[in-house]
Amino acid sequence: MIKNYLSVALRNIRHSPLYAFINIFSLAIGLAACMVIYLFIKDERSFDGFHAKKNIIYRLDEVQNFSGTNLQKVALSMPGMGPSMVADFPEIKSYTRFYDQGSTVFKKGETQLLVKDVRAVDSTFLDIFDYALLAGDRATCLDEPNGLLVTEETALKFFPSVESAMGNTLTLAEQEFKITGVLKNVPENSHLRFDALMSITFHLSKDREFNNRWGSNFLNTYLVLDPQTNIKALEAKFPDFLIRHMDKDAIKNYTLFLQRLEDVHLASTDIEHDYNNYRKFNGKYLDVFFVIGVFILLIAGVNFMNLTTARASHRWKEIGVRKTVGAKKFQLFSQFIFESVLLAMVALVLALLLNVLFVPLLNDLIGRQLSLWSLFGEEMEMVVLIAITLGLGLITGIYPAFYMTSFSLSRVLKGGSKVEGKSVFRSGLVVVQFGLALSMIVSTLVVLQQLYFMKNKDIGFDKDQMMLVSMNNEVNKKFETLRTELQKNSAILGVTASGQRLGNNFHQWGFKVKADTGIVDITPSNVNVDYEYLKVYGIKLKDGRGFSKEIAGDAGKAFVINESLAKELNLKEAVGTPAGHGWYHNDSLGTIIGVVEDFNFNSLHHKINTLSMVVHPDWGYSEMSIKISGAHVEQTVALVKDLWDKQITSFPFEYTFLDEHFANLYRSDQQMSSVVAIMASLAILISCMGLFGLAAITTEKKTKEIGIRKVLGATETQITMLLSKNFTLLVVVSFIVASPLTYWLLYGWLQNFAYRISINPLMFLLGGTIALVIALITISYHTLRSARANPVKSLRYE
Repeated sequence: MIKNYLSVALRNIRHSPLYAFINIFSLAIGLAACMVIYLFIKDERSFDGFHAKKNIIYRLDEVQNFSGTNLQKVALSMPGMGPSMVADFPEIKSYTRFYDQGSTVFKKGETQLLVKDVRAVDSTFLDIFDYALLAGDRATCLDEPNGLLVTEETALKFFPSVESAMGNTLTLAEQEFKITGVLKNVPENSHLRFDALMSITFHLSKDREFNNRWGSNFLNTYLVLDPQTNIKALEAKFPDFLIRHMDKDAIKNYTLFLQRLEDVHLASTDIEHDYNNYRKFNGKYLDVFFVIGVFILLIAGVNFMNLTTARASHRWKEIGVRKTVGAKKFQLFSQFIFESVLLAMVALVLALLLNVLFVPLLNDLIGRQLSLWSLFGEEMEMVVLIAITLGLGLITGIYPAFYMTSFSLSRVLKGGSKVEGKSVFRSGLVVVQFGLALSMIVSTLVVLQQLYFMKNKDIGFDKDQMMLVSMNNEVNKKFETLRTELQKNSAILGVTASGQRLGNNFHQWGFKVKADTGIVDITPSNVNVDYEYLKVYGIKLKDGRGFSKEIAGDAGKAFVINESLAKELNLKEAVGTPAGHGWYHNDSLGTIIGVVEDFNFNSLHHKINTLSMVVHPDWGYSEMSIKISGAHVEQTVALVKDLWDKQITSFPFEYTFLDEHFANLYRSDQQMSSVVAIMASLAILISCMGLFGLAAITTEKKTKEIGIRKVLGATETQITMLLSKNFTLLVVVSFIVASPLTYWLLYGWLQNFAYRISINPLMFLLGGTIALVIALITISYHTLRSARANPVKSLRYE
């Protein structure tokens, strides 16, 4: 029986290659797209999944509510919180802190290298997190104050092998650190990144009060809870905890909350100061991708059902003959289901081949390392994939099978046909198909418009061609020399420095002004800048003046604030008002010398915060900003490096560009845009393939009608319009049905941005026009060919 089914199925494919191709290829595209979406979702959801205790590990976060600053969630916590929580709450079994030490220069003999990601952690770190240790004892390797763990990659930069690294030493700032363990390189799906781990006891040996420091947030704290812990009940105890260890006013400024480890990567887009969260992604987009995958499969399934039922008339006689020779309805039904499943399995094979070809290209586009072969490594995943394909073949084949086995035997054998009339079901499927495609077209247009808006919005400063170079103490001491030498070259347009990078939310600390009503204490964002900072970055003054090296009092005593802070202070004249940092004595305040126009020093996901800028050269700067001309970038970088190598001996040259940093801030949104655009294109392609097939069948059925109309005087234009109007009507209906839901979804997505476009109704009109034009172009081949055909050919047997 199976052999017979297969023989009949192959014969039908040979007899109708166009329709077989459309069915198979559209299903293949749908399956290939769904596999890619699955790989993307799997990759994002795999973050931190390799830790055995992942279900009971929580990150301690804060909601900060300070006067003069936007309410904000932050990923930072205070050094004293971890030890105190373990002591105060029996539900908390263990803790570890993760303290960013930045990029650090290590030496071994004549070898001097910059190790980028150095962190300090508690001795419990490897008990909580399951990072693989190639050499060393997990239980004790972080106990010694001068102990150091390095990754395999870092170890091999200094030593010939992992074994030779063990027990050896590296020097940091004249301090020797003993390598007590070598870690396997950090997995790509870890939100925590490090090249070397110091023991936090090193800081304890320098500062005995480190574990009792409160009021300053500068590290991450991770807690291991008892599995039975009621999280809400535990969080309810945190206000009393803050009062106990700080003061009663602490709960006005801080609210503590716990974030599950699995949520850190995907649910932290609203959390600021989240510096240790590699490849942070908006988890809501994964739901969008899942829905898109379902849409794509649905569109492909609609194609199959529509084309199969539309082609039913070509199999009436076959069905009639089979019934005459004794075929039962179940056998006929099984035949059609078998054909559907066969096509689906062929489509699966083709889908796998398509992904082998195109996944590498997609990886380059979206910056991922998706691998199709990971599906073959998971037996269960392949079983599910085959089951889904079989299910898809079964589901899409059921309606056509019922439809074709319902033909009247006597009518078919007499030469008649099944009376169809207008197929409401088939028309409904086309509406659904083009509605989904239209929704994705409009979504792509709006997403691209929002990304264009973010990329081109005037953010209040110049970020293009801004080269950023890391600094250490030696660089700070020689900063003026470097600036003088660099500015001798015409390719260097300006040089400045700062304590923090634009694009990140600057640190907040206390600030006070002496108003008419007395001293006003607030907590704005603050940044330590160089005298030339405003000029080099093109930040516009609204009132007052900028910093000047010629005025001695400007160092540490002059403040330039932004418009938001000026409004918050509600001063009649901000310029000239006595002001200073929170620790300044009221009788030794400096002065606000200028007010700048608001600029987006953070990403556009967040509203502009209040900001104070000050020049404090003795604090030191972390980064030099070099404004270069757009011509001969590579030569200019080489020039800077050459000067650096001549002047700086203790710190390797390391640079990036500010526009790259900002692009990274919007990476999640850009990737969503790319995926939606690709899937929208595939949705249109699949829909058009189905429409092409339907148009062929429709015009074939109306061959005699067209011949009669032409004999009676109908023009080619009238015939073309006759054949096109039904499809046009269906696209218009799909536009009316899809637009409200699409608007609602896009409106919700745009709420993720503090600065966003408004949805222009013209985007829907443009999307609908695009869909209609594509549909008309798709069917034009058949309509024009039928309209131009000689009526004699269609009527010669009548």
